[in-house]
Amino acid sequence: MLSIIEKLINEHGSSTILKERLELVNDKYEALEAKLINSEKENEFLRKKVESLKKQVEAQIVKSEFIDYKGAKFKRMPSGKFEDAVYCLKCNGGMFALESCLPFVCASCGCTASFNGGQLKSVINELRQEYA
Repeated sequence: MLSIIEKLINEHGSSTILKERLELVNDKYEALEAKLINSEKENEFLRKKVESLKKQVEAQIVKSEFIDYKGAKFKRMPSGKFEDAVYCLKCNGGMFALESCLPFVCASCGCTASFNGGQLKSVINELRQEYA
């Protein structure tokens, strides 16, 4: 009879301990699940932030790539020198000058620069000195 009571006490004690352990495991699982959800939300927020910052950097690169000077834009190369090409202030289109006495004109919108084809080399030299 005592062995049956002892067995009953042991089984009941074990089930209580097992139940407590299962509750602890469940609590830890719920905490980890909440942490995962928060991490996923934070990860998505950071992805969007990175994309936004990439766009800002690209805009700054484009902005600093061109220098406005004497009614036209000049493109800076990675070496720091300027291209021998002239770009429009309004539409960024290429500009051209007929003969050395006529001013540069935009091929797209017709905007003109304040210098002519004969002055291009001196204008680029001024740019190099000013933005060196």
